[in-house]
Amino acid sequence: MSGDVREAKRKLPLPALIHILGLGEHAKKSARCPFHDDKRNSFSVWRNGAGAWFFKCHAGCGEGDEITFLELHERIPNNEATKLFLEMSNANGATLSASKRRSTSALDWRACVEAFTEKHVEHLAKWRGYSVEFCSWLKENGLVGLFNDCIAFPVHDPAGNVVAAHYRLRDGSWRYYPQGAKVRPLVIGELVAGEPVHVFESQWDGFDYMDKSGERDGIVITRGASNGALVAGLIPEGSTVYVWTQNDDAGENWQKDICANTKGTVKRARIPALHKDLNVWTRAGATPGDLLHAMQSAEVVSEAEKSWMDALNESVVTSNELRDLELVPRKKLLGDWFCEGDLGFIFAFRGVGKTWLALAIAQALSTGSKLGDWPGHAPVKVLYIDGEMPPDLMRSRCKGLEAGNDNLQFLNHEILFERSGKVLNITNGEIQQAITEKCIASGVKVLFLDNLSTLACEMRENEADSWELVNSWLLDLRRRKIAVVIVHHAGRSGEMRGTSKREDNVFWIIALDDTKKNADDKRGARFISRFTKPSRNTQEDVPTYEWHFVTDEATGTVSIGCKLAQTMDVFLGLIEDGVTECGQIAQEMKISPATVSRFAKKGIDAGWLKKEGREYVLVPHEK
Repeated sequence: MSGDVREAKRKLPLPALIHILGLGEHAKKSARCPFHDDKRNSFSVWRNGAGAWFFKCHAGCGEGDEITFLELHERIPNNEATKLFLEMSNANGATLSASKRRSTSALDWRACVEAFTEKHVEHLAKWRGYSVEFCSWLKENGLVGLFNDCIAFPVHDPAGNVVAAHYRLRDGSWRYYPQGAKVRPLVIGELVAGEPVHVFESQWDGFDYMDKSGERDGIVITRGASNGALVAGLIPEGSTVYVWTQNDDAGENWQKDICANTKGTVKRARIPALHKDLNVWTRAGATPGDLLHAMQSAEVVSEAEKSWMDALNESVVTSNELRDLELVPRKKLLGDWFCEGDLGFIFAFRGVGKTWLALAIAQALSTGSKLGDWPGHAPVKVLYIDGEMPPDLMRSRCKGLEAGNDNLQFLNHEILFERSGKVLNITNGEIQQAITEKCIASGVKVLFLDNLSTLACEMRENEADSWELVNSWLLDLRRRKIAVVIVHHAGRSGEMRGTSKREDNVFWIIALDDTKKNADDKRGARFISRFTKPSRNTQEDVPTYEWHFVTDEATGTVSIGCKLAQTMDVFLGLIEDGVTECGQIAQEMKISPATVSRFAKKGIDAGWLKKEGREYVLVPHEK
């Protein structure tokens, strides 16, 4: 570092320089970057141990010292920035007006266009396979030029003025001048509401389409695969957007960005897989007729969002229309009680066996196999999200249940954190959307959430309004015919913990009662499963079963015992204990009053029970 520069930095350190330039709010450790449209703090100014000042934009605009800052701010080369810095610090006895500083970064685009001679026109036509007439048209309309002996294209501001040049170096890389210029798509011709718009990642593809088709309006070129989101606000409502996506991963992501930032219908004009992009395709022999066919057979990749009035007009049906409407019945998944699109709960006290039963159901669904007396109907894809278990323990349980197949996927909280540093919270809308998209992309039909307390860490369980943080998401999954099984804890009362509002749109609820303490064989998990909310999918009561999960210590294999629980004995025992009214019995057994009535009818038909008023009474000597 020269003595003059060192002295200049002493007189005009970076924070002071930033203030002089009118950017004082950026001269701190955490601030918005002054060089791009920063949505969050990505800019930092700090001093190192030697006393020198530095800045950095963590979004990629650049980093360096006072001179580098001037390079970016004034959009000038390093030697000019050094001279300017010396003058601004008055280290050499001179000063520089703001107007003079601004003039150093001006771009004379007209001079760039004039520098693009007929020789350059012919070279461009031969290089990219365009007609000479089209390349001449590009020059005549100021859409191509020469900057520092490199081919360049204009960057316009919203008013249509050329404010920067986008130029290609001889090594194939691209740059902007002035440095730090805001990237904008190249829009050619008018974008008219209701008229087609053709969007391209590269100007080579866009120009090729214009040359072969003769089209001169409705062209948008994003200048790279990472700039698809920049079409936001450009596409008029009612227009059909044709995307000419390049055949690589970057092109697929570009297309997704276009769809996410466009309100109109988006169609993909398919380029044959043999060719990387449209320009390569035409140079290999594709004709204007081939391009027209690609448009005519373009597949819809994103539908235009309908207005609410249009949606209502299309969706309201009369009762007669509803009667004759052909509806696709929901498919049965397990037994008669579990169908696609269901929302169900499995709950119990800690340690009873909630995860054991949930895993067994997940395994049966993924293989289409039988679980206890519940037959599986066909294999479906299952995503099991585990927010509590260590991965090694979950793996050993899956291995013991022989739950290894491609239809059963797991997302374990510890593996997620180790690989990405992220923590699951299903009350977060962004995470909900990601899970939904993962289910759709993978064809998942059943989603397990184990358990609610660990996965919904921002939810207040006892507040009804707090349930709305996930309720709308669960309803959205139902509309997509994705079933959800939520594993949850029982409260002190024995009922499911938290607000009862979560039960409003539930198809069924399974409670597990621990039976190990009264059993002779106390190995593994032993419990009774009973439906505290009967399944909406069947008019028949789902029997109560007693389950026994035992892991063989030598092999790790898990055996599952399942038999009908003696619920009638429980019913009889309660009456003997003086619990005689239907509602009281239902509350004690945690079943519906209708189920109690059915037990009672069986006892009355068998002759050992009668009803006196509101009470059930045992017939003497007929127990």
